[in-house]
Amino acid sequence: MELLERAGFLDALRACPTGRVVLVSGEAGIGKTALVRAFCEQDGRRALWGACDALSTPRPLGPLHDIARAAGGGLAAAMAAESSRHELFTAFLDRLTRPAIAVVEDAHWADEATLDLLVFAGRRMAGTNGLLVVTYRDDEVGPGHPLLAVLGALATDRTVLRIALPPLSVEGVAALAGGGGPAAERLHARTGGNPFFVTEALADPGRAVPGTVRDAVLARAAALGADARAALDAIAVFPGHALLPLVQAAPEAVDACVGAGVVVREGGRVRFRHELARLAVEDAVPPARRAALHARALADLARRGADPARLAHHAEEAGDVAAVLVHAPAAAERAFAVSANRQAADHLRRALDHADLLDARDRAGLLERYAEACTRLDRDDRALDLSREALECWRAAGEPDRAAALLARTAHFLWLTGDSAAARAAVAEALDLARSLPPGPALAAAFTWSAFLLMYAREIPAAIETGERAVDLAERFGDRALLARALNAVGSALWFHEPDRAEGHLTRAVEIALRVGDEVGAASALSNLGSGAGEIRRYAVAERWLREAIDWCTVRDLDRNRRYSSAWLARCLFERGEWDEAVTVLEQTELEGAAPARIVALTVLGRLRVRRGEPGAAEPLEEAWRLAVRTGDLQRLWPAAAGRAELARFEGRPTGPLVRDTYELAVRLRHGWAIGELEQFLDDAPARAHEDAAEPYRLDPVAGARVWEKLGCPYEAAMSLSRSEAHLREALGIFERLGARPAADMASRRMRERGLRAPRRATLAHPHGLTEREADVLALLREGLRNAEIAERLHISEKTAGHHVSSILAKLGVRTRREAARLE
Repeated sequence: MELLERAGFLDALRACPTGRVVLVSGEAGIGKTALVRAFCEQDGRRALWGACDALSTPRPLGPLHDIARAAGGGLAAAMAAESSRHELFTAFLDRLTRPAIAVVEDAHWADEATLDLLVFAGRRMAGTNGLLVVTYRDDEVGPGHPLLAVLGALATDRTVLRIALPPLSVEGVAALAGGGGPAAERLHARTGGNPFFVTEALADPGRAVPGTVRDAVLARAAALGADARAALDAIAVFPGHALLPLVQAAPEAVDACVGAGVVVREGGRVRFRHELARLAVEDAVPPARRAALHARALADLARRGADPARLAHHAEEAGDVAAVLVHAPAAAERAFAVSANRQAADHLRRALDHADLLDARDRAGLLERYAEACTRLDRDDRALDLSREALECWRAAGEPDRAAALLARTAHFLWLTGDSAAARAAVAEALDLARSLPPGPALAAAFTWSAFLLMYAREIPAAIETGERAVDLAERFGDRALLARALNAVGSALWFHEPDRAEGHLTRAVEIALRVGDEVGAASALSNLGSGAGEIRRYAVAERWLREAIDWCTVRDLDRNRRYSSAWLARCLFERGEWDEAVTVLEQTELEGAAPARIVALTVLGRLRVRRGEPGAAEPLEEAWRLAVRTGDLQRLWPAAAGRAELARFEGRPTGPLVRDTYELAVRLRHGWAIGELEQFLDDAPARAHEDAAEPYRLDPVAGARVWEKLGCPYEAAMSLSRSEAHLREALGIFERLGARPAADMASRRMRERGLRAPRRATLAHPHGLTEREADVLALLREGLRNAEIAERLHISEKTAGHHVSSILAKLGVRTRREAARLE
């Protein structure tokens, strides 16, 4: 096809610097591939082509497999070794450190792992010497399409070049047709200026212009002889391309198809010029013959050890149920290995459509894996239904040990939905069943998930005792996956009992989970490293692990754990007075999915609005409270209760009834931080803090404030100071710098009531608009401290210290740390 009206787009591609992503969009047949091929042919760099499959369920990382075959070297070795997804992504980027153009075609068909690759590479392309070109049909990417998330992630990246190809003009159609006038206008009107449709219509000029692409393609195919048409049908059942030995047609028949311009031969492969043409031909093949062609393709590909996703596709099309039940689960496991969870779920659903042919044991196994895929996709209700169905199968199969283990796992699914009462009932039933059996992995599973529920409820001694029994059993029976989970439960509980031991247990849990390929288990332990440290206000530790968890989960598409870690990072930033940064993190955290992340995020959002005096605080706090009540867990109830009470206090409403029950629960569980915060809102709060309250709550106001300052909590420090008449002015200054308008007004009112003159707000604000923490950092810059030293002094991460320094330079209007330090 002649390349018309595309010179400007070619110039844009030629002018595109290295280290960029190019998104080429347009409708089917508009000439995306033709444009990119023309560019690659004119460019001196090596072109590495990969295509997304039009399979019913695409191969995980299909384009990367194609690119690796062409690239060889480290990328091919990583693919052959079935390395982890992160290692494959890194190997792809490493290949682009040498000049090359990587092309990913038809991204609208991309599998989940390929979409993650595009985001991963897109955000890092600036550090390479390559170019990443991605083509997709924009008319097929509607609301809810997975590719939209990729486009959104790259939307504001300045390294991205977007090219949207328009249809040909009337003049372009006339040039392609070799003549103008009314005939060209009619051709343009019928084809919409789509180059592929135009060429198909022109392929048989003796006919009237066909009404659809399908008609045009079939008209050309009808002109072939019987042998050539049979070869064309055989080629059509292979999405993407067909290896010539698999076509099983005489060479002259294939040559006739190539000569007619219907297909293109590329070495030992043959493909249709466009997927639209392939689909038109395949759909026109009579059903019985189409099934026979797919059966033959299945047999030939199976002998060659083809990808299970391809085999499952042909098995389904051939109506070979036995083959579907073999290849679809295998394809699901391949998908799981690279975190293509949607594709794993699709393959398992395909197998389960025929599971009535399986015995109860095999059906239960499929149902369990499908439930695992669903929970990774935040489809917890569906995971529950599947688990219950699998449970009945294990019971029917006479496998009480598998039933007990699954019942315990189902308890965790129930907890994820926020139904803690049902979760506790399920795990109790699992324990009863497992204890009636000889000790084994089922009992280890029951103890493991029981320990998690106890830890979530902050019943810490019981959680540690139960978790350590699970650890012993998992080690005894060699179940490394369960061992990692049990260590996670114990380590998370240790934050509230022996915090110095918590990190060791949790990092070991991460290492073991990764060794056995349990990325979800590793993500959970990473999240708990950060959230547990945050709950006991070890913010430097918390922020380091939470940021690592967010990055790690983002690369692996583990959205549930990423959202939870992000929500907890926002909470830590909120408690440290980094309110603007907390808002930024919240804006990037979807307030959806499982209850735990939603409760944390909604609570932080509501409390931020309360402390800033912004409207709309009640709604997220009420929603968080509703979800927290359903869990019954102290860790969810306490912050939501405190937030609602804080709002009520500033509005002049009673606060005691809002916290009384949660406070009593905190006292029963001896959670010092919860006791201390909630006690402040009791209508009949004792003169002395409860003996189990955390340290700053038990001290006098000024001493408590200094502990809060050391912890890095300026708002709490100011609240403590505001209870001392002699320190009201200092408290007011902190509130003003934070932008805590309601608390500042409260402090001003107390000063007036005591006959003290409150300073004007203008004298309280930093002259350069720095926050309190930024002012602290500036003071340390004047001492000549480096970021690492500032971080250690202020108990923050080095990365956060760097953010503060950058913000200070911008606010002061200077370029270097030295210039900032010299300013008065």
